[in-house]
Amino acid sequence: MDIKKGLERGPFNDKQAEKLNEALSGLDSGQLQWLSGYFSGISQVSPAAIATADQQQPAPSENTASESQTEKLNILFGSHTGNSEALAYDLASKAKEKGIETEVSDMASFKPRNLKKISNLAVIVSTHGLGEPPVQAEDLYNFLHGKKAPDLSHVRFSVLALGDSSYVDFCQTGKDFDAALEKLGAQRIGSRQDCDVDYEEEAEAWQQTFLQALSKSSNAESAVEVPNYTTAPVKETKYSRNNPFEATILEKVRLNGRGSSKETIHLELDLEGSGLQYEPGDALGVYGANPTSLIEKVLSATNLSGNEKVQSHKGEKSLKEALTYDYELTPLSRVNLSKYEELIGSTKLKEVLSDNMKILEYLPGRDFLDLLEEEPHKFEANELLSVLRKNTPRMYSIASSQDAVENEVHLLVSVVRYSAFGREKEGHCSATLADRLQVDDKVKVFVDKNSRFKLPTDPEAPVIMIGPGTGVAPFRAFMQHREVSEKKGPSWLFFGDRNFTTDFLYQTEWQQYLKEGVLTKADVAFSRDQEQRFYVQHRMMEKGKELYDWLEKGAHFYVCGDAKKMAKDVDIALREIIQQQGGVTPEKAEEYIKYLQVSKRYQSDVY
Repeated sequence: MDIKKGLERGPFNDKQAEKLNEALSGLDSGQLQWLSGYFSGISQVSPAAIATADQQQPAPSENTASESQTEKLNILFGSHTGNSEALAYDLASKAKEKGIETEVSDMASFKPRNLKKISNLAVIVSTHGLGEPPVQAEDLYNFLHGKKAPDLSHVRFSVLALGDSSYVDFCQTGKDFDAALEKLGAQRIGSRQDCDVDYEEEAEAWQQTFLQALSKSSNAESAVEVPNYTTAPVKETKYSRNNPFEATILEKVRLNGRGSSKETIHLELDLEGSGLQYEPGDALGVYGANPTSLIEKVLSATNLSGNEKVQSHKGEKSLKEALTYDYELTPLSRVNLSKYEELIGSTKLKEVLSDNMKILEYLPGRDFLDLLEEEPHKFEANELLSVLRKNTPRMYSIASSQDAVENEVHLLVSVVRYSAFGREKEGHCSATLADRLQVDDKVKVFVDKNSRFKLPTDPEAPVIMIGPGTGVAPFRAFMQHREVSEKKGPSWLFFGDRNFTTDFLYQTEWQQYLKEGVLTKADVAFSRDQEQRFYVQHRMMEKGKELYDWLEKGAHFYVCGDAKKMAKDVDIALREIIQQQGGVTPEKAEEYIKYLQVSKRYQSDVY
């Protein structure tokens, strides 16, 4: 279509036609269709109404300029896996649609002195570890809680906190930022929103509420509302957390040898037809289901049949179906306790909830059935669902590179089984994959992007990978990616597990990568092959001089696995290596570590 010729026949002078041609050229059919509806909407508003609206606006002046438009919105994010970052840019996009100027900053690169220049502030931050801020948020967090924090009475703000309610310190970092800003005089213009693992709907609601409050407080709403007569274009199905793809299990192999005290399975899933794309370092969200045996015991303890019709968050269905797929019976969380205590008024639970340490002592090993047996209550069917946590996906670090396996995705899963409070128990999702799903069965999945755990942009840059147990999964993806791309920058793997003969996961693959030169070095530590326990951090210390030399030559350092102990022990070992081999003080070693973290050369994927 010749836009220029068409415009020449319209009611435009040459200059107008030229500008319109320049603006419209290159737009696709969907964009042109949207503009058609938009202009149609404008035409429905009478010129008189627009003129009246214009007359109602105050004349511009130095004193009223800030009242006629929203002042710039600064959005600060602190992210561990990239979810806060994605939400920050999504908020910026929505703000721009409302005509609000925005600036998005990572907390690590934001200069605290610039707080005095901010009028409107949105804080989007996740909680890392046990109630701690993500590495990128630490400096700003400490500044706002320190003696040098300034008066912020000129700032209007709101906080979006991301977390996981299975942890006691749920959304603690967001709560701390919210309290610190208020203490410094900042004005809250939107309530803090605490989001669980299934954060999308709550985050969307917070974004809309915050932007409305921001616009209202700045008198930024237009006096003329333009009706939208366009029909949104039909989008291709996009699979996500709220709309997972049903992937077929292609292969399922137990990797541990006979006699191992562990149970680790390798899974290969078919993504054909999903359009799902992933990169090394990303995770796969997987939905599990509650076992029939546990459901029947819960129904027995509540005197319910399971046939009752209930209103689940997934629609109307039988209670038994809702308990199978829509809610979790294990593990027990602080949220469960709070809702249960509020419902039944238990003195015992109120006492437990009064102290974090008591919660930490109470929760481990318990599931919802334990709670029912300790604090019995006669439930109505829908009332039972009201105290349960929605079924949330478990995130597994992807163990494959899509460049190598195309429409497949591979997982490495450690199956959780344990005894507690007189019963045999199991992991909600790992046992689903191990026991209740077989080859050719389908499992609901989605890709969870992790922008904070990625190979270096320079494919020749050295990488050091610390991955004991199933923490080795993303490093298999790293090596597959480097093999396919034929970029063989130096790579060094530290792997650890219990026993060499039964627990050396992907042993033949690592040996092949070493033979081909894809993997430069591999050091292993098997904790139970000798009388004294020996772990990856001990092997790191043994290789301290060489490891430090790699860092000095620009190596990127990665750690994946257990957050409670392993990751902390590895971090301590790394600091000691920097002190010893660099001949520096603990303070200088801390600065070195911080530099690695902020420059994305020290990345962790821990759980």
